[in-house]
Amino acid sequence: MDSSDSKDQKSNNNTATDKNIENMSAKKDEKTFPTVLLNLVCLGCFMFFGPSLIMVNKIILRDRGFSYPITHTFYTSIFCAAVVWGIVHALKIPLKNKSKVTISFYMKNIMPIGFLQGATIVLGMSSYLFLSVSFVQMLKASTPVMIVIFLRIFQLETPTTLIIASVLIICFGTLLSGYGELNFNIIGVISMLSAQVAEALRLVFTQKLLKNFKFDVLENLYYVTPAAAFWVFLAALVIEAPMMTIDTVEIVSKNYYLFILAGFLGLGVNAINSIVIKFTGSLMMKLLATARNASLIMFNVIFMGEEVAFIQCCGYIISLAGFILFNYVKKMKEVIIVKRRGMNGASRV
Repeated sequence: MDSSDSKDQKSNNNTATDKNIENMSAKKDEKTFPTVLLNLVCLGCFMFFGPSLIMVNKIILRDRGFSYPITHTFYTSIFCAAVVWGIVHALKIPLKNKSKVTISFYMKNIMPIGFLQGATIVLGMSSYLFLSVSFVQMLKASTPVMIVIFLRIFQLETPTTLIIASVLIICFGTLLSGYGELNFNIIGVISMLSAQVAEALRLVFTQKLLKNFKFDVLENLYYVTPAAAFWVFLAALVIEAPMMTIDTVEIVSKNYYLFILAGFLGLGVNAINSIVIKFTGSLMMKLLATARNASLIMFNVIFMGEEVAFIQCCGYIISLAGFILFNYVKKMKEVIIVKRRGMNGASRV
């Protein structure tokens, strides 16, 4: 009798588990179309804004001769801040964490993110003065391993062995790409790698701000963008302002439409990056950016006439292999979590 009851109980538990998983799957299927559509829209925006801003900034800094990356960064930052603040106050949008953002909170949590955001953009823009667009995109693939390290240091996430292996594969491919670069410039490489360190730290702190403090995307832009503009303004005032002449004003007046376009694209990049970080995490965002950068490399080689060596292509293929491995591991982890939730729900029944 005891044995029979035990078997019946196990059978009932298994049936309950299966039903629980089926119910979860059914609920998930009901939301599939809107979720997929939203993901496609976000992915499309993510693939569009970043590369478009890179190409416009390259034209402004190199082709049009406005060789003041810090000043240009200040302009795009203050443009984003002005638009976001204007929208919030004109539409009277409530900020749910307004009472939490005291002077002490702002200085401790938001000003460091603003500093890192400014440093990322300034150093990244500076690298385009010395390196090709294609090689810069290849160097950007080194960011995921930095993010993994910083996420572990700040105890926000604990990466598995396979995730660590995937980002190391990406980095190996990046090193191979650097070895094959035809126009290697040490200043440009140091600028870009420094930008990647700042970017990794910024993403980690932003993830903490968005998830742990429950800041939404609009609040992130509202509070962080002015902080970034402040730091960049100080740097531009000290470093670039003394070098400007009347010709600088003439360059801006002749190419005003490019500066306006860069401002709107910068706003789009900040918004879509915050959305992706909130719903996927900082590491997934950078790995999505790796795939986006690959398409930008192909665009510059095919349509812009940039030269890429064979060994660089091999290195980037290796990087993309690491990207695919990471996504596979991430997907399997999600499946395991869903099954465990189903079993836990059944055991409580």
